[in-house]
Amino acid sequence: MQAIRVHPPESETEPPFSATNPAPSAALVLDTIPVPTLDKPGQLLIRVHATSVTRDELTWTETYSTDLPLLGHDLAGTVVAVQDDPGTNKNRTDSDLKPGDEVYGMLDTSKGSTWAEFAIATTDQVALKPKLLSWAESAVVPVSALTAWQALFVKAGVTPPDFSLITRTGSRAMDQGESARKIAVTGAAGAVGTYVVQLAALAGMHVVAVSSSKTCDEEFLKSLGATGVLQYEDLYHVKNEYDIIIDAVGGETLKRCWSSIKDDGILISIDSSSGDFVRNHREQTFTHDKQGVRALFFIVEPSKENLEQLSVALDLGLLKVFVAHEMPLHEARAAYDLANGRLQRRGKVVLTL
Repeated sequence: MQAIRVHPPESETEPPFSATNPAPSAALVLDTIPVPTLDKPGQLLIRVHATSVTRDELTWTETYSTDLPLLGHDLAGTVVAVQDDPGTNKNRTDSDLKPGDEVYGMLDTSKGSTWAEFAIATTDQVALKPKLLSWAESAVVPVSALTAWQALFVKAGVTPPDFSLITRTGSRAMDQGESARKIAVTGAAGAVGTYVVQLAALAGMHVVAVSSSKTCDEEFLKSLGATGVLQYEDLYHVKNEYDIIIDAVGGETLKRCWSSIKDDGILISIDSSSGDFVRNHREQTFTHDKQGVRALFFIVEPSKENLEQLSVALDLGLLKVFVAHEMPLHEARAAYDLANGRLQRRGKVVLTL
């Protein structure tokens, strides 16, 4: 099969690539390698039709955990084979995935491998593909939307909305007790932020979206359900305002969030550079200028259950999905560079196979 792998430096005198010495996009090479084989119960062999490009993946520590690593964590494709447990006589049910099923999902962040014609996933990492979405649209959902879902409904403890109730009434979930809570979302126009804004709005929250440009993003973010839009520098002037802040930017923006969160509020960052900041503030919560703030940093995990919940909203047309560009697998270098630049279109870059 064809796959994109990260090749080592051409010169033996050069240091190996790592998170501190990340590979350039020129190290991404289209190789022909064997199709992976199933060897554990619960595994699925999936023919990948589309996968997404995640920003900065060549800077992740996990990327360099193997020689000639494959990139990619999102996938949308067709189940080719299923590895059942030979030690059981379990009868398959309608809910079990089977060859021919169209699925989408996310592989664990510790091991990417979806930039390839075939990938192995486990049954708890994928779900049936939303019927209303194309392959490319399905491929941009898992990592970004799962991050948003888990930040909002798992880590922050917001009550997930009843999507069927929203479609019947045509209104947000104002009866679920979330309407009095105020949330700010930084990086609101980005891949994760767009889902946080939409899901928080569907849950009935008062959503303030924070982005780099109010001029460019205000109309777009309000179309997703934001009730207010700020620029990052505005956070300097907002004190003790928000019950929850979900940060997708880190750095100085995350520092500004500290003054904006209420006492006993929840501050969650998904930016990979935010672990130390969050840990330091969590340890100093009761001696700092805030009382009872829960400061969290987390990394998204695969979840079939969460994907199935997202699929309901997607098939009801309650969540908007954005694909910036579609490019063939052999253009992975250009796709990675494009995804790591300043995109002129909303959404993520997709590799199609």
